[in-house]
Amino acid sequence: MNPLRRQRASESGPKPRPAAVLLASPGLPFSDAAVAAALRAARGGPIRVLSIAKIYGTALGMQHPGLLPSKRELRAQEDIVADAVRSIEKAGGSARGEIVATRNFGKTFVRAAIRYSVRDVVLVPTEGSWLRKLVEGDPASTLRRRLGEDVRVHVLEKHA
Repeated sequence: MNPLRRQRASESGPKPRPAAVLLASPGLPFSDAAVAAALRAARGGPIRVLSIAKIYGTALGMQHPGLLPSKRELRAQEDIVADAVRSIEKAGGSARGEIVATRNFGKTFVRAAIRYSVRDVVLVPTEGSWLRKLVEGDPASTLRRRLGEDVRVHVLEKHA
């Protein structure tokens, strides 16, 4: 197998460890309220922290490296995830984190919720107007629609 080829989650070996809660953000820092909500929902179980590094552009155009996240943006996301994991562990919980570069937040959050078999998703809300949600989609509604009643979706208030 080519070592440079990216592997999909389904072909990358053993299944990931299940988690009780997915703490998800569209690239925004996690507030103390978000961490506290994830700890409450986890009830002692493991927490998976996921942040998005946004890819700009559409799926209709040709791939262009200028639309991918820069190294600085990826480092900023690494810091956001590391801070959240540290906060969770400091409060007595267990957590693992990851960063995903994607165009579609909602679809990525749904895949992660299914992959980690979570029972709760704590979501940091997206910033922007109703027009931006119309164009990019609303991750909270996508999660609720695709996961059904099996997984509870907790969307934090914007001022939290």
